Amino acid sequence: MMQGSALLEQRVVRILPHLVDTVLLISALLLVWQISQYPFIHNWLTAKIIALPVYIALGSIALKYGQTRRSRVLAWFLALATFGYIVLVATTKQPVPLVN
Repeated sequence: MMQGSALLEQRVVRILPHLVDTVLLISALLLVWQISQYPFIHNWLTAKIIALPVYIALGSIALKYGQTRRSRVLAWFLALATFGYIVLVATTKQPVPLVN
């Protein structure tokens, strides 16, 4: 991505992120249903569900829709930070995980 690799043009690389994103969304919805903890009732779950599409959008900008290399790299770092936030929220069950 950062070096303009020709691998980014291969069919599997263009399709796989969509498949992964779909699995993430479906698993999130199934988990919500299975554990009977619903968004907008439990703040931590709401934060996690909202952060997931943000992560997906940033990943899309990083891999495909970024106009410049700088915007793609920035989107990539922001996607990584968003993923880290999702993990922290999941482990702490707090919408603002590092604040007591």
